[in-house]
Amino acid sequence: MHKINTLQTLLRLKSLIVNNKAIISFLHVDYRWNLRIICYLMPLFFISCETISLNNEKAFARVGSIYLYREDIEMNILNFKNKEDSILKVRNFIDEWASKQIILQQAVLNLDKDKIKMLQKLVKQYETELFSITYKQSIVNESLDTLISTQEIDSFMFLNKNIFKLNAPLYQVRYIELPNDNVDKNKIQRSFQRFNNEDKYFLDSLSFQFSDYIFSDSIWLNKIGLLSKIKFLNATNLEGYIKKSQFFEIQDTMGVYLFYMNNHLKKGDIPPQDFIYPNIKNIILNKRKLKFNKKFEKDILQDAIKSKYYEVY
Repeated sequence: MHKINTLQTLLRLKSLIVNNKAIISFLHVDYRWNLRIICYLMPLFFISCETISLNNEKAFARVGSIYLYREDIEMNILNFKNKEDSILKVRNFIDEWASKQIILQQAVLNLDKDKIKMLQKLVKQYETELFSITYKQSIVNESLDTLISTQEIDSFMFLNKNIFKLNAPLYQVRYIELPNDNVDKNKIQRSFQRFNNEDKYFLDSLSFQFSDYIFSDSIWLNKIGLLSKIKFLNATNLEGYIKKSQFFEIQDTMGVYLFYMNNHLKKGDIPPQDFIYPNIKNIILNKRKLKFNKKFEKDILQDAIKSKYYEVY
């Protein structure tokens, strides 16, 4: 079965294009399209159409000597909402396909030979790279050990801690935003300040009453994130609220805000491990991948030499 051809194949078909013109033919159907005819020809795509068997080898459209088949459409058009939507998508896809083929064939005919050779070379290079990268990635996914121990992370961070120095401050806060008329405000305030395990459970059980909140000790916010999350904070008053282990209660017409600064890291500080864990993991995995790829390429070359599949003359 013919497929939509690449530029390299089209170059070989240059001699087959007659009179320097691309001809479009949609199964001998008038170009103006009739919805009932389309429905008859494309039963696979239309929910309300009758089920009609259509041979996969029968083309839906032609541009010169290049044909578009049903399976090409199937692979590119999915999720029809209704009959009208399917008709529109199929029509647009075929028109776009035809336009690309016409331009491509005209390019093959009219570009000079040097440019065509250059494009052929680029297509071949891209094909080689695409297949090689995809294959190597599949081998990596199957074979690479992705488990990283805590000890390995600790060791990496200890040896490379300077590369993780913060380039901007980070803030770790506890925060609750309440409506002004909340009847449990005093209990919530006491639990918020004390914040033992029982308090955490109590606050969590009432979280549906809060307009917004932050309880997790693992959440770190940069300055932009902090100002966007905490409504009463702004660039002007921020410095007055970033003292560590200090509680604030703010009230305005919009509500009551309970705020506690758990921790504050300055620019140049080393962030906690839980904050940079994803980065460390990615660095370690990428190093493993590079090492694995080098070994894989070396081994596959040696195997080819040993089996005489690869020889240098």
